Amino acid sequence: MLCKLAFRNVSRSFRDFAVYFLTLAFGVCLFYVFNSIDAQQAMIALSESQKFYVDQMIVIMGYVSVFVAVVLGLLVVYANRFLMKRRKQELGLYLLLGMRRTGVTRILLAETFLIGLFALAAGLTGGVFLSQMVSVVTARLFEADLTSFRFVFSPAALGKTALCFGLIFAVVIVFNTATVSRCRLSELLTAARKNETPGVRSGRLCVVLFLLSAASLATAYLWVLHTGIFTSDLGCQIALGCIGTALFFFSLSGLLEAFPRLFPRFYFRGLHCFVLRQVNARVNTAVFSMSVICLMLFLTISCLAGGMSMAEGFNAQARQQYPYGASLMYTTDGDRKPALSIEGTLRADGIAVDELIRSSSQLDLRRADVRFEDALRFFDAAALIYEDSEYTAEGGDVLARPCILPESAFNAMRRLANQPEVEVGEEEYLLWVKPTMAQYFTALPLSGVTVSAEGRMFTAAGACVTEPFATGLGIGQIALILPDEFAETLPITAQLLNIQFESRQDEDAFAAALDAVYTEERAETATGRNWRPYDILSTQHQMIDSSVSVKTIILFLGVYIGLVFLITSAAVLGLQQLSETADRAESYRLLRRLGAKEKMVRRALFSQITMYVCLPLALALVHAAVGLKALQLSFQGDLPLDILPGAAVTAGILLLIYGGYLLATCFAAQGVIRPRRRE
Repeated sequence: MLCKLAFRNVSRSFRDFAVYFLTLAFGVCLFYVFNSIDAQQAMIALSESQKFYVDQMIVIMGYVSVFVAVVLGLLVVYANRFLMKRRKQELGLYLLLGMRRTGVTRILLAETFLIGLFALAAGLTGGVFLSQMVSVVTARLFEADLTSFRFVFSPAALGKTALCFGLIFAVVIVFNTATVSRCRLSELLTAARKNETPGVRSGRLCVVLFLLSAASLATAYLWVLHTGIFTSDLGCQIALGCIGTALFFFSLSGLLEAFPRLFPRFYFRGLHCFVLRQVNARVNTAVFSMSVICLMLFLTISCLAGGMSMAEGFNAQARQQYPYGASLMYTTDGDRKPALSIEGTLRADGIAVDELIRSSSQLDLRRADVRFEDALRFFDAAALIYEDSEYTAEGGDVLARPCILPESAFNAMRRLANQPEVEVGEEEYLLWVKPTMAQYFTALPLSGVTVSAEGRMFTAAGACVTEPFATGLGIGQIALILPDEFAETLPITAQLLNIQFESRQDEDAFAAALDAVYTEERAETATGRNWRPYDILSTQHQMIDSSVSVKTIILFLGVYIGLVFLITSAAVLGLQQLSETADRAESYRLLRRLGAKEKMVRRALFSQITMYVCLPLALALVHAAVGLKALQLSFQGDLPLDILPGAAVTAGILLLIYGGYLLATCFAAQGVIRPRRRE
């Protein structure tokens, strides 16, 4: 009988349970998706290094899931508090009719079980299908093959999800039992009549606080846009933004009070005056929660859009930084200079060069004593650090021993990477700059900087060259590109062989062949053909895989935490509105008695809920726009960031989750104010 009554209560009060049910379902879906990554990797063709990084990401996700479980648990308990407040009068009626408290507790237990079961089923269904999409995203990030794609279900993720939410429901049951056992019958019957009395703030004080808020936010915006986010002043900037946000919502109610004097025609049209006064009263009593929710939404948007943009930026950066399939470097050491080129030695030692390599080119790196005449100001502006023994300052000159690159060999490398060739005259030079230093050099004029190499003078032939001419090898911060007839007379200090492959399979086969043939590193005592004719080997996908750990962890953690914050913010706002609507239900009944049509009453309810829910979102969007712009400026010249694609995806997620909660809140609130039968 009690179970039948519980099922009837749930089916009849579906509107009241809508926000609670959405919170549970979204939480289950999210928790399952991000705990099923270990099962998703089984259907993606990953290399051993990629699997290692995925394993590291799974470990980190496990720790983050503990934090997520705590946040979701607190959110579910908070949502349950609204339901208990909404139903206290109903529970008191059960007791008044003679039902024992144990019977009421059993009804609540059965209702919690039913809602939890339905939410678990809906969330797991959505999570299983969404996890397949996450698999495609993961494969794209790792640039892996999806030919073995198949539908995957993770029993381990199901177990974790069921255990986590089982514990949450247990806490809810304990909370409900304690509520019923401690409350007196009179409290349950009169709970719906207890309303908050909002305070009134001075209009002049609110204007002053609003101006202070605008000044604080404007200062924080300009400050972070000027310095970027990687600065020691970031803590002060965040504190200033938080203060400005709190002052904005604290002063907002006073500004709304001035609305009738500023826009009287709009204010007295229809039920606008009622809507604005309701919004004003709610903002007046929820300054702290609206400020916190605004900041959470700001973190959500920043994590989602910024994480996605940074992941794409890492991909673009990897393609730019590692233009060759493989790079091998041999450092010459006096009379140990090999008689053959690196490629010639590989061929002589039995490596199937012609079968595995599509094209290649070798560059001899040379050294010379170089003096940059009257260039101290130039290098100061470029933020060059002189602590490196390779660079010293003397008067207005900079003394260095950079790599010297012959023009023709350097152009051969650029042709290999499909880059435009460069040109220098007989008495000219070009300055090559490490890509990560490019932002300091490219905007500076070289026209007045003369170079003296081994006593010969050269003038700048153009702007700096920044494209890398090796994959993953440290060549130095700067190099000089000089005419062949002079550069080829300088001593060789290293040999660099760059290789392009037809496919990754050829790249892997080439690396495996080298490991099979060469079993010893180069050493003074090494003899025979089994010592490596190179000191460093770096392959393109090896370097890309090493950056995968960073970009995937940033993306997945950003999306995971961002979605949790989004669900939390939307649920709290929705529950606040439902609670406030329940407290002020008599106001809507009074509107009907005064002659307002039902359509107008419902439209007024929808308008005030929408205004209240969108206020923190609007300010959060402004915060996020500035934050994302500062993020883009911070990586300018180092990491190419395109914010628009990530922002578009984030907008879709906001529309789905935040908009879904808004509609569910309006739907449930209409049930709260619906007219009684006697009316």
